[in-house]
Amino acid sequence: MSTIEAMAAAAKESTATRRVMRVMDPKAGDLKVAWDPENTDETDHARKTFDDMRAKGFVAYAVDRKGKKSEVVSAFDPEAEALILTPPVRGG
Repeated sequence: MSTIEAMAAAAKESTATRRVMRVMDPKAGDLKVAWDPENTDETDHARKTFDDMRAKGFVAYAVDRKGKKSEVVSAFDPEAEALILTPPVRGG
């Protein structure tokens, strides 16, 4: 199962109003953050996590609940169905 498929499966498990963000961090492990866009505290926590990871160079993708229509995003969108953040690619 691909990362996007796994993300879609997790998103389907959530209710229609809840959103989910997955952070694929090789050091800290896989982190899942869920929020309700109508809950200010949850949305603020998700936004802070998103901003912190972007500041570390992580790349963010917005996907729908089916794991399709992925696009790179640079700003947190509390209405996004699902977000995936991946670590920066480093040359060797």
